[in-house]
Amino acid sequence: MKICRFTLTSDTTPRLGVVEADGIHDVTAVTEALPSLRWPLPLGDQLIANLSDLRPRMAEMAKTQPAIPVESVSLLSPVANPSKFICGAGNWKHHGAPFGMMGFMGKAPTALAGPGAGLQIRWPDRTTLHEPELAIIIGRECVNVSQAEALNYVAGYCCAFDSTLKQEREDFAFCKSFDTYGTLGPWLVTADEIPDPSELSYKFWVDDDLRGERDFADLTGSPAEMIAFASTAMTLYPGDLILSGAADVGPVLPGETMTIEIPRIGRMSVKVVTSEHARTAPWGS
Repeated sequence: MKICRFTLTSDTTPRLGVVEADGIHDVTAVTEALPSLRWPLPLGDQLIANLSDLRPRMAEMAKTQPAIPVESVSLLSPVANPSKFICGAGNWKHHGAPFGMMGFMGKAPTALAGPGAGLQIRWPDRTTLHEPELAIIIGRECVNVSQAEALNYVAGYCCAFDSTLKQEREDFAFCKSFDTYGTLGPWLVTADEIPDPSELSYKFWVDDDLRGERDFADLTGSPAEMIAFASTAMTLYPGDLILSGAADVGPVLPGETMTIEIPRIGRMSVKVVTSEHARTAPWGS
C-alpha cells in the first residue's frame, strides 16, 4: 500500500490518502478510530503505531472515494510526528569507512517537510548540500533488535533528501536541522511491498542533470544493520526515521529542482527556494 499525507488547494487541513494508479483516495476519516491522547503524549507517530490495524479500513474506504489527481494536491511528509531522525554518515562502501563501520548523525524532527514545501534556504550566503537517500520508517517500538529481526520492525520506506548546510565550523552541530532540510515523500510504501530494501536503487537529478545512480546494496550498513546498530544506542519508536546516508553530495541553489526516483517507491521532486526567513549567517564563513 502507498500512503500519503496531503493538503488541497482549497483547504490546508492535512489529509490522509491511499495512492493508487488513478490518483489519491482520501481516507482521512479512518483517523477517527485512533485512540484519544492526553498529556503527557507518547513518543512516536500515532498513525504509524496503529497502521496495521487501520490498513484494512483504509483499503475498504479507498474503494468508495473518488480519485484526486496527484498533481492537484500539495504532498506533505508521509510521517507527521517522528521522535527523531537518525542519519547515516559515510555509509557507502566507496567511502572506505574505518574498519568498514557505519556512522550516524542526528537531525531535529522540526526539519521534517514534504515535497510540497520545497527546500527553503535560510542562510543563502552559505552552501547547502543535496543528499538523496532512502528513508526507513520504524513501525514498532524496539531496542536491541537483532539484524535478523530488524526489518520486521519497519512500517515502510520513502524517498528522502537529507539536506545539509556545509560545515565550516567544527562545532556547528545543527547543520542538518534547518527547517525543511529533512524532506520525505512522495509517499510511504508499506514494508510488505519491499521485502528486501537492499534490492532498491535510485537515480538523482538537479534540474535535467543526472547527478547520481546508485544501488542500495552498496551501503556499508544495510537497512537491517542500521536498525540493529541504532537500536543498541536508543529506543526506536513508531515513525522514527533512519536515513541511508548519501553517496551524491553537492551544492544546490535557489531556483533549482532536485529529483530522486526509487523504483517501487516513486519519484519526488523538490524545488529549492529562498526562505521568507532568509538572512545572512550569524557568523562569517
